[in-house]
Amino acid sequence: MIVFYDVCHLGVTSHVDSQAADAVLATERAVASKLNIERHATLPLNLDNPEHRTSYMKRAVPLLALASLLVPGFIAAGSAYGADDQTLTVSFSNPAYQPVLEEAGRQFEKDHPGVKVSFMTPVATHGEHLARTLRLAVSGGLQDVSFQGYDQIAILARKGIAAPLDEFITAEKDWNSNGLTSASMDAGKVGDKTYALPFESGTPTLFFNLDLVRRAGGDPNNLPQDWDGIIALANKIHGLGANTTGAFFDYNTAGNWTFQALMTGQGARLMSQDDRTIAFDGPEGRKAFSIIRRLGETGMVDMSQDQAFQAFGAGQIGILTQANSYLGTFEKKSAGLFEIKTMRWPLSSEESRIPIGGRSMMMLTKDPEKQKLAWAFMKLMVSPAVQTRLVEITGTSPVNTIAVQKPEFLGSLYAKNSNQRASIEALPFVTGWYTFPGDNSAKIVDVIRAHLRNVAINRGDVNEELSAMSADVKKLLP
Repeated sequence: MIVFYDVCHLGVTSHVDSQAADAVLATERAVASKLNIERHATLPLNLDNPEHRTSYMKRAVPLLALASLLVPGFIAAGSAYGADDQTLTVSFSNPAYQPVLEEAGRQFEKDHPGVKVSFMTPVATHGEHLARTLRLAVSGGLQDVSFQGYDQIAILARKGIAAPLDEFITAEKDWNSNGLTSASMDAGKVGDKTYALPFESGTPTLFFNLDLVRRAGGDPNNLPQDWDGIIALANKIHGLGANTTGAFFDYNTAGNWTFQALMTGQGARLMSQDDRTIAFDGPEGRKAFSIIRRLGETGMVDMSQDQAFQAFGAGQIGILTQANSYLGTFEKKSAGLFEIKTMRWPLSSEESRIPIGGRSMMMLTKDPEKQKLAWAFMKLMVSPAVQTRLVEITGTSPVNTIAVQKPEFLGSLYAKNSNQRASIEALPFVTGWYTFPGDNSAKIVDVIRAHLRNVAINRGDVNEELSAMSADVKKLLP
């Protein structure tokens, strides 16, 4: 019997080496599965230890050789997806998207005889998807097209992993009539180059419990459109008593999404255009912190996202800030209890924007022939027909305005469902989901989240917290 051992990373600090070890582990598992052999766990491996590093490299090379000898047609995990020029490999996160993508893949194969679309097994989250993509960029076998979160675009572009799309866009004679707004296209830019096409549109949205609105003296047909009015209504809802929370500002969103929305909603940025100078520590940042502080004073207590969802569904929160994609969840939780109404994120000027969430499409292959196939596939995915199926299967929001407006696609659906229109109304105003530069971007998100919590929950001083956050972030910038 042949025995392989799983790898356990202990104290790994080398980014490249840990990714290579992951590739070896993936190959071990694949070979073991192919040969129906036993793997034993766990062999501790510390890549900071030269002896361990040498040991793992010594076993990696024979392992790959063994795979090629004993398993006909076997390709190492690091290069399992790029061997056939007529196979287009595609990656995405969240299995809920698998049916619509596979359906579109079959259509693409039908339209392009001899071409096969191969989907990698989906991981659960955007973060896991990015991590796997970064590993493959090191070990080899990078996917051709990847559906990445909008906040991952800059990371893959800055590292040179993604291919710019500007030449393909320029070559399309009727590109401006395909139904994509200029705002949604701008969301895929890093600097002056386009690295992603929009696929779906998730936007921060306000959810109102209309039963509480009425009891507090508000008018469900004339909800306040600015933050001052929203906070005033939230205070009245909190005044109803019975532990009712007027508003819950979700400061815990991934990538500080809702804080970004407060900044871009004023036409402001988190960093300067060249990514060198902090831009959130001025008047717009103070106003954003003031809004969070005032929302917190409407009875907001610290809760996890799941707890906030449960509280809103139980009728204990009057106004909730959350992604439009949770509409179906909230409608199910509130069914028979109270009516929900959604509203587009408040905007204060003509320059105001809303950070887009969800999935974008990126071209990762650098092979010219594969790029042609990849571009054709990406165009299909933003077509009105596929965008319609995306909404019908997943319930998410589309980016194609032709699909939204024409009754033969989604026009009738949105005409009948007013709550789903909040995300559609946001489409002309979307902007990119910003990611801080450098290797500490994730740490910066955590730092900002801690300061947002201090303002919302601990009622921290707006000016002091903003100054402290600016100083903390500066320490982590490259």
